[in-house]
Amino acid sequence: MFPRMSTNDRTLFKTICADFEDIHPSDLHGISRLLGAQYLCESNGPHRQQYVKGIVWGASLRLFVSLHVQLTESILTLTGTRRPIHVHFLYLAASPQTYITDDALRTMGIEDMVVVGVNHGQSSTGSLRLPLKINGYPLLVARSPSDAHFSHLNILGQDFVQVTGADVFFGGDIPRFEISFF
Repeated sequence: MFPRMSTNDRTLFKTICADFEDIHPSDLHGISRLLGAQYLCESNGPHRQQYVKGIVWGASLRLFVSLHVQLTESILTLTGTRRPIHVHFLYLAASPQTYITDDALRTMGIEDMVVVGVNHGQSSTGSLRLPLKINGYPLLVARSPSDAHFSHLNILGQDFVQVTGADVFFGGDIPRFEISFF
């Protein structure tokens, strides 16, 4: 059972995410072959998949999945791509919020998270949330905090599971990780 977190409890969430020192930024590129998608590269595939097979990675059994992420119509950039890119997410059931790294945002052309004329609120960590599409579903996503232990990780949180109605499976004698959208 995961502890219930209030929207103002930054300390508890950072404590839960404090043990990710075993995952290095280069690992996200290294697991691309296992996920079948090159990290932060444009996607030519369908923008919404019904079934996504993830991987169980490392001695700590980290759950990773690659999903398409793209800008919504409310975001304009001068650089980057409007096409979806492959973003590798660490699925963290204890996270109430989905986070995306600066590297992924830069690939899409977002250098600064200022959305003119739109107030999208703030995440539980106090950062501005951007309207992005993940696997074709609109979601308000926060930037991974630069002062956190997970600043180099894209975190797929429970907000995504709730918005999409996804079924998440992790288990088996040979552990496997899958997400279904119906």
